[in-house]
Amino acid sequence: MSDTEEILNSQNDAGPNVLFVEENSRYKLTFRLQNSQMECLAEIEVFPAEQPSTEKSLPIDVDQVAVPDQADDKVPGAAIETSSEQLKPMITPPEIFWFLQQNNIIQTIDYAAVYDFCAAIEMGLAPDATILANGVEPVRGADGWFELTVKTSGEEAEFEEDEEGNVDLRNLHAYSEIEAGQKLGLVHPPKDGVPGIDVLGLPVPAERGSTFDLIAGEGVTLKFDNRVAFAEKSGRALFDKQTLSVVDQLIISGDIDLSIGNINFNGFVEIKGEVPDDFNITATKGIKIAGTVGACHLESAGSVEISSMAGKEIGRIVCHGDIHANYLNQVTVFCYGNVYVTREIRNSQIKSTGKVIVEQGAIIGGKCTAMEGIEAKTLGTSSGQKSQFIAGIYFPDADRFEYLHEQLNRVNRQIHSINEALRPLKLFLQKEKGDAETAKLRLSLLTEKLLKLQEEKDRLDAEISASTPQNIGTTNPKINILNELKEGCSITLGKTTAEIKIGLSGPMSIIENTRDGGLRYLTLSPMPVMAKQLEEEIIAESDVEIPAPE
Repeated sequence: MSDTEEILNSQNDAGPNVLFVEENSRYKLTFRLQNSQMECLAEIEVFPAEQPSTEKSLPIDVDQVAVPDQADDKVPGAAIETSSEQLKPMITPPEIFWFLQQNNIIQTIDYAAVYDFCAAIEMGLAPDATILANGVEPVRGADGWFELTVKTSGEEAEFEEDEEGNVDLRNLHAYSEIEAGQKLGLVHPPKDGVPGIDVLGLPVPAERGSTFDLIAGEGVTLKFDNRVAFAEKSGRALFDKQTLSVVDQLIISGDIDLSIGNINFNGFVEIKGEVPDDFNITATKGIKIAGTVGACHLESAGSVEISSMAGKEIGRIVCHGDIHANYLNQVTVFCYGNVYVTREIRNSQIKSTGKVIVEQGAIIGGKCTAMEGIEAKTLGTSSGQKSQFIAGIYFPDADRFEYLHEQLNRVNRQIHSINEALRPLKLFLQKEKGDAETAKLRLSLLTEKLLKLQEEKDRLDAEISASTPQNIGTTNPKINILNELKEGCSITLGKTTAEIKIGLSGPMSIIENTRDGGLRYLTLSPMPVMAKQLEEEIIAESDVEIPAPE
């Protein structure tokens, strides 16, 4: 049994947690342990001064008590007068230190508290129970934690400067684009705590920190003893209440503004508000916007669904699926699918590898190109505004051939201009007049430029000759008009282009007259009925011989 246990056992009759009791004719001093032996509490009961003293003072050699150097300065010098004579202090700090040390309280003594305790007694006050020693509390170890190596939505924005030092406040970079197989983060283990000691100098063990239990949500897998998180699919990271997920859907509950910025998302984007001018949205799996869209750029590898868009001639939609909208006004559209508009297309440049369908309204102004046909209630406007319609053409091929021919024309113009400039230079050098060296230098530079242009011309000619338009079975050079075809419209079907000088009333289907030239205006047929089929049926009927009457 330890010395401390013996002392505690011997004092059990004095009260709970009593460590030591010193009683004489002048006072009764009690030390108690509390708070799991982390504190030593001193209580003193002072007896009346006239009480006769029957006990001898405790023989203490104060020179052998461990007292800090400043003790002499802090022990009150005045003694209590119990009679006409000056007596020594009732209890001194060295005595307290000696009592504590005899009870194995050495390292944890609160010296300032001891001085204050003794000073109060010498001033004739009855001090409250005072803590004279404090243990050192153990420090709990740090908890385990999860370190994200990617940004999640809603984190602080990061602005980037361009090459000229400009910053676009719409490019927030507020979250990371996650790719399948990408590392998302690492779980760090908890740390050991720092042990403490109680008032008796005994060690107090410290608690180890709690482990962090990461939960793998949608699109996340855990490896290496569940300590490292990886993405199973592309999208954006979400981290909430220990659950890490990768989702391929980004939902904005309101309007787009500077707090959200431009969106470039590897998944599906849904915006339940509006998109003002100059905000761009790029998504790999589709875009859906409940409100109106301003002069913005929308690009999607999937479908695009919007309420309406006023592009102000700079708005653009690039879509590799179908487009659904109520209105399109001054918008440029490159659609590798079908374009479905409920009300109206006005002053827009529409290009589609599928159909362009306006269910209840008109296509007015601009240019509309669709490989699988065009259908609207009305084409053009009563004002005769120029409107161009082309059906049955695969626009990527057409755009490529148009670009090649534009480049070839540019090169030919430059070659012609250089040849015009070379002729007088050559005549000048033949006559050897003026500064011949300058003329020779200019002739050399122009000749070198001419050779480069000729090489470019040969390359463009070869590419044009080698390029063949794709033969796509769904090509349908056909236009359906449910109500009226207005004057001022230009219609191109196959190799035929016609200007509408006088408005025509529908319903009707328009196809190319491949045999006689021009256009055929036929009874309305469903859009899936191909123009080629209609033309073949008409030609077959006209070739049927009518037998002569007998």
